[in-house]
Amino acid sequence: MYLKGIIFATIIISLAALVWMALSMRRDLPFQEIIPLDSAIVVINTQNWYPDSLKITISSGTTYKKEKAFDKFGYCLFRNLENGKPYLIEIKRTDFKGRLLYKNFKKEVIPKSGSIMKYVVLVGASVGKAWNFPQLTQRHHMGKDIVLSYRCRYDFDKSVELNNLLNAPFPVYAIIIKECSAYFPRDLESSEEQIKVWVKQIRSRNIIPILATVVPVTMERDKSSPGKFKSLLKFNDFIRDYAAQEGLPLLDLEGALRISDTDRHLRPDYAQPDGTHLVPEAYHAALDKLAMQLIKEITVE
Repeated sequence: MYLKGIIFATIIISLAALVWMALSMRRDLPFQEIIPLDSAIVVINTQNWYPDSLKITISSGTTYKKEKAFDKFGYCLFRNLENGKPYLIEIKRTDFKGRLLYKNFKKEVIPKSGSIMKYVVLVGASVGKAWNFPQLTQRHHMGKDIVLSYRCRYDFDKSVELNNLLNAPFPVYAIIIKECSAYFPRDLESSEEQIKVWVKQIRSRNIIPILATVVPVTMERDKSSPGKFKSLLKFNDFIRDYAAQEGLPLLDLEGALRISDTDRHLRPDYAQPDGTHLVPEAYHAALDKLAMQLIKEITVE
């Protein structure tokens, strides 16, 4: 009996230790944005990540508490709040696996009267993700009224992400449409028409559409992927011409990363070994400055 008790106690202690280790190693909850507005706070699940397993709670002291879920577009809006008053937002996974793997997300937010927040979103894929675009304002002290965001889609067709942004329950200031070299070569005529449709849709919501050129590939990658480089250059020429024709802001990634005006391949020192993706120095030395200048230009009063 005594031996059984020792074995049972050992098992319980071991299980408790495993649970403690698992809880202490939990990750931060990803893809969550919290933005103060005028008399409101919006919570955004930017990648619509496990929307049915997330609960959002807002509270203020002991007198105010509400719980909500994300809508089908990944938004949760709390209205009729008191400006200048702090509110605690908590987001947590409600499923067992989620509770075990992720910490609760907590942030104190204060709604602001007459908020002039300018929400600028980059819609792209791997290059945009590695850039850590949302942190650009903090890296370069661009001010609290400019909020940068990122939406990821590993496909040329960005319609789902754009539709979510067009249905946002708060003003979106500008949307940057960025394609990747992975989707080339492709049918350029239909691709160009798709860009025109997106620009029209964005403008219809009084949002600024911004076009980005595609990051080129290195000469070595060009040799191993026939047709890719030539196709994306033609697309980039269209992007520049169309942006100029329509008076659209242009984020010329190719211009910042290519070897020269006559050799439009990606600079080898900016490229990872695959000849497509970028090293950190490319973002820090070339793209941060380019984006900062563009954002300043479009947000100036």
